[in-house]
Amino acid sequence: MRVNSTQLRRILVIETAGLGDNIHLLPALRVLRDTWPNAELHVMVNAHVAPLFDMLPWVQRVWSYPSRPKPSFAANWRIGKALSSQRFDLVLNTTGSDRSSLLSWLTRSPRRIGRRPFDGGPPGWRWLFTEVVEIPYMTENMYVQKLRLLQQMGVSVDPLAFDDPDFGIKVDPRFRRDAGVELSDERTYVHLSPFTTSAARELPLRQLAALINSLVLRHPDWRIALSCAPVSRELDGLDELCAYLDRPPWRVWRGSLGIPQLVAVIQGALLNLSGDTGSLHVARMTQTPAVAWFRNHPGEREWIPHSRYGLVVSAPGDDLNALHGIDNAALLSAAEALVRGHM
Repeated sequence: MRVNSTQLRRILVIETAGLGDNIHLLPALRVLRDTWPNAELHVMVNAHVAPLFDMLPWVQRVWSYPSRPKPSFAANWRIGKALSSQRFDLVLNTTGSDRSSLLSWLTRSPRRIGRRPFDGGPPGWRWLFTEVVEIPYMTENMYVQKLRLLQQMGVSVDPLAFDDPDFGIKVDPRFRRDAGVELSDERTYVHLSPFTTSAARELPLRQLAALINSLVLRHPDWRIALSCAPVSRELDGLDELCAYLDRPPWRVWRGSLGIPQLVAVIQGALLNLSGDTGSLHVARMTQTPAVAWFRNHPGEREWIPHSRYGLVVSAPGDDLNALHGIDNAALLSAAEALVRGHM
């Protein structure tokens, strides 16, 4: 399989997944842009992460796929017809999910390349694509897997991209100002994301409060900024967490940060603290020092940031239903080491 034609006029990349997945797509997307600089580059992503791609001036069009509720078959058919009108020369589906694979087929593109999903896909999945790539899961960082996908397509990838990926993001400082972070505030605060999409990946709130209290006691000049998504579980949890703190946080964003604001806030932080969630990958993208807590599970290799900007403390056990056994002393030590190393 080789896709090396210089005559590609229009390319569509489909990645209907979460924020972290789409951040890990960006290095591969950047390679596509550099390989075909004159082609129109389109992406289709879930609506809630579409604003991330508005920060990429080299992407010509972002197609927002409805996140909730998922579209009906008839709605998908209409979306597919709209895509087919664009006459894409190449469609690349990087996840191979059921709905996105159907949309790939509906584009009627003469080259439809799909990554076989982890479960192999439903019966007939293979026939939705003209070609299929099979990249192993859970063996390498997710952005590396997507670069491997391009290599299997026959696209040349600079070896340096695997160690020093180019995310191609352009962050306007005004997004920090919109969030109430002035120029004088930059590099003076620690941004913390207490929650993930799964409670099993979160530290208990009382432990998290003890960690914050210790940070403030040991480093009174480190101001604490908290943020969460605008969902009731996280909003209620954030209120509970704040009640356990010895001092009020410097900033609390209760579901009020859009993706551009979140990216800008994390870029301006001294340090980012979180579990295995989107803000960790934002920190990796913006080269912000980040400490994260992880469960010990088979897929962690895909998401642990392999760079000098990130440190991960993993739970000692293998309980996939909760995150137990992480010592706050280890998290404090990691945070202090990272900040020292980047000051």
